[in-house]
Amino acid sequence: MKFTIALLQIAPDGNDLNRNLEKGSRYCSQAKARGADLVVFPELWSIGCAACPLDAAGMQAWEDSAIDDKSHFFQSFVKLARELDLNVAVTYLEKHSPKPRNTVAMINGQGEIALKYSKVFICNFGAEELQKPNADMHHLDLGCDFNCNPGDGFSVCTLRGKEGEVKVGAMICADREFPEAGTALMLKGAEIIIVPNSCDWDKVRSSLLEARAFENQLSIAMANYPRPLTNGHSQACTGAAWKNGDPRPTLLVEAGEGEEMVIAEIDVSAVRDFRKEESWRMEYRKNWHNLA
Repeated sequence: MKFTIALLQIAPDGNDLNRNLEKGSRYCSQAKARGADLVVFPELWSIGCAACPLDAAGMQAWEDSAIDDKSHFFQSFVKLARELDLNVAVTYLEKHSPKPRNTVAMINGQGEIALKYSKVFICNFGAEELQKPNADMHHLDLGCDFNCNPGDGFSVCTLRGKEGEVKVGAMICADREFPEAGTALMLKGAEIIIVPNSCDWDKVRSSLLEARAFENQLSIAMANYPRPLTNGHSQACTGAAWKNGDPRPTLLVEAGEGEEMVIAEIDVSAVRDFRKEESWRMEYRKNWHNLA
């Protein structure tokens, strides 16, 4: 069984919600024409991953750009997913109290919210500096999520593709650097993990992505922004590292640094077969994941 994912390595129009909606919708239609079962946007597509300003007025304006499920932006993707019979993983700054959340919603081909996930391992480093009376606003290296609330857990949904159903979970950007995220999704049955992303990509991060796929015996598909926002390299990999003792490629596809749509064909049957062949690995992961 194959499940085809379109990774949208595309540039936003700043934090213009309407323009990003128009461009994102256009690419969803193109992805459907190319046989995609699921479309994945990079991190915080609604605002083009715009950073939260440090001044009070700018921070308030950034928070005001957060949206909910009833917004025109969100409902437009619900309608599009239903019209195209396409699963869409759309990312956005979500309204939440006391602070917004960095969220991805998996909308299925019936226009239903199959899964909603908010980034757990937020990049809030440097936030303590803001609490100081004389905070250094010019040289402070704030994490991109310093003004967000983290999510409260990981979940998995079932999506239907052209060839059948698959269990899909989500991580966002820095989540993939922590083994706990992949473990939680594996334990809940994920066969594929999608990763909306926004950061400069390098060899270490690529190696970690493949390690997460192998240790949890699943496939991972990551969508990043192109230059100049980040440096692209959207990619997909599989944890099905060999078959009957023979090694097989684990990096399935990788983009360059410019704007493009990357089509990743995930062999779900290979993942399932590998889990059967290497069942002892799964048993270790299930039985020892909480060892202190």
